Amino acid sequence: MPISDLTPGKAVSGPVGFGLAGLGGARSALASRRGAPFLLHVWATWCSPCRHELPGLAAFMKAWGPDCPVVPMAVSSGSPEEIHAFLERNDVAGLPVWAVAGGDLKTWCGNRALAIPVTFLIDNAGCIRATAAGSLDWAAPGAPAALRRVLAATSA
Repeated sequence: MPISDLTPGKAVSGPVGFGLAGLGGARSALASRRGAPFLLHVWATWCSPCRHELPGLAAFMKAWGPDCPVVPMAVSSGSPEEIHAFLERNDVAGLPVWAVAGGDLKTWCGNRALAIPVTFLIDNAGCIRATAAGSLDWAAPGAPAALRRVLAATSA
């Protein structure tokens, strides 16, 4: 699916209410990202489409730089250290390692069944404004420009 197909609609959730666990005990709260829209990309180590998509996502994030507005989050995939080892074994080292740490992703998403990979467009207030089920085409020509347009439309 092209990134440009993410079209912001009416908010379909309350503000994000869970934290993230990273390597070495690092913690982050998605609520700390409020004030700027971003993508929350949910994946798992056991998900074949996710494994196929991860190299493109890693290259996209590396090309964008440290302020990339994409947060990749692994679910049902073990500890952050296990996720990191998986990424290294699969030549995707460098992708940020985050896993859900507290809170309930399914409840936040409105108790919908989650098929992964799935990407949520999160607005300035931390609410879901669009959902893309399945893989995104991170390597498509113009993908960074498309994401900038989507984020700008979400900020409006």
